[in-house]
This record gives sequence, C-alpha cells and structure tokens, in this order.
Amino acid sequence: MSSSPRYSIAVCNYNMAETIEESLRSMVEQVDEELYEVVVVDGGSTDGSRDILRELEAEFDNLRAVLDRSDECNWLGGDRNISFEESRGEYVLESLDTDDYYHEGVIEDFVEIFHALEAQVDRPFFLSGRGMNIAPRGLLLDVPYYDVGGAEDRDHWRRLYARDALIWLDHGHVSDSLGYDFDLRGEISRDIHGKITDFQSGVSFWSAIRWTLHHEHHYIFERPRSLPREVLKRLYDLATFPYAYLKSLPLERHEAPAEFRRKGALEARIAATRMTLPEMEAYYGFEVDCDEFSEAGRKAFCKYADM
Repeated sequence: MSSSPRYSIAVCNYNMAETIEESLRSMVEQVDEELYEVVVVDGGSTDGSRDILRELEAEFDNLRAVLDRSDECNWLGGDRNISFEESRGEYVLESLDTDDYYHEGVIEDFVEIFHALEAQVDRPFFLSGRGMNIAPRGLLLDVPYYDVGGAEDRDHWRRLYARDALIWLDHGHVSDSLGYDFDLRGEISRDIHGKITDFQSGVSFWSAIRWTLHHEHHYIFERPRSLPREVLKRLYDLATFPYAYLKSLPLERHEAPAEFRRKGALEARIAATRMTLPEMEAYYGFEVDCDEFSEAGRKAFCKYADM
C-alpha cells in the first residue's frame, strides 16, 4: 500500500460485532489498495468489535483501526472528526456504516462522479449521496461535525449549505442493510435526540411547533404515512418537541445559519437542489461514461432517474 493514499474511507464503529467484518470486507475488497485506505475509528466497543478490527488490520495492508481515541468524544459526530484527522488521503469518503454491505464497484463509481463534477466547480464541496459522501479532507477539517447526541448530519448540512459547499446527488441504493434495525424504543430515542440536536443547533422552538401543525412533505427525513398515522405523528411531535427543547437548554448551543433557523428549511433546500446524475450532468456541463461503471453503479447512479 502507498504511504500516501489519495482516498481515505473514514468509518466509525460502535458495537457492531455481528456485521462489521462483512461490511468492511465489502469496502476494502472493491477498491485499489494503492489508492485507498480504510480508516476505522472505534468508539469504545465492548462486544468484540475491537478484536475483529485487529484481525482485519493484520489481514489488509490498507485497513487501519484507531482504537485509542474513544475517550475523546461522546457521540458519532466526534468519532467522525477523529476519522478525518486520522485520514491520510487528499479526499475522504465518509458516513459509510459498519452495518451495511456495499455493492461491488459503487465506491469507485461515486468517486468518478465526484471528480467529473469537481472539474466544473471552482470551490471545495461536499458531495452528499445516500449513505456515502465525499469531500476534500481540508473541507471536513474546516467544517467539522459537532459532537452532539443525534442528527449530526442535519446540522452539518446546514453549515455546508451556508458556505455554498454542499451538492446533493439523488441516486439509488449502493448498499444493503446487514440486519441492524432500531426497535420502537430505539426509534423514539433517536428521534428525540435528533430534536434536541436541532434545538442545540439553532432551530427555533416555535418554528418546530408551526412545522408540526402544517408543512410541505418532501419525504427526505420523513416517511409517507396514512392519514391516521399522520395525525398520531403530529400529536407525538406536539408532545416531544417541548420536551426536547427543555432538554436542550442546559446543553452547549451552536448558532444556525440564518436561513436554516426555521424547522423544515433544510429539507426544503435539499428538495430544491438535489439532482440525479443526468440532471447534474446537464446542469454543470459534464458527462460520465456509464458504460465504464460497475453493474451496481450503473443501476444506482445512471439508471436511477428512469426508475
């Protein structure tokens, strides 16, 4: 492996022993080991994940486990920042999860799209996909995640949009879940942590209440629901937004960009700016050769607009 890979695949793990090996193999075995490294930051797992990481690190020259920094942060956002610091590549692929299996070829296909776009855009940018993102390492160090209890992506996207540094690629699935799912209790906990983080990140309380009573549905952060389920969801939100706001008050707070202090503004911006690959090619004036993509890449990126 090269001592200076061009790309780092930055992965965070916490207690995913049942899926981590299959997931990481699906990443490391599909990329050129001279160009790519896989950096895995473990957040203090207690389920055997760390032993698996040591074994994989011994097997693959381009896989590196970071096991000695778990006491530096509390949440996923902090672990992601550590993964960027530890990365040696000029570009970092991030938000790949250790409970997903990545289809053969999609990583290098995604990178190809990024570079075709990069040739047309005169500023550093973060290309956001579905479960796979890429940006220059310098941008990720300049605009790090906040170490908050949930929804760290939403806060990160707001700040990237405010810098005109976020481009959103709408595409099909690049991975399959390996079976880790939240139960109802876990879903509620994740939702409330996300609400708390939104308030920590500058979203106003009254805009959240207005959003609960009425908002346009873009189905980016929400799922379609039947009318009875929609009514129940609104009642649930009316109860949990005040609770989350009160929980957020003693926590560290961050100022949201002015255009994103209203609940729903981020989702509306994503809906207005996201593009499929053909739309992006037409808008920015570039073209990729889909015939050179993997079968999975053609389906996820090139044919998705026709599905």
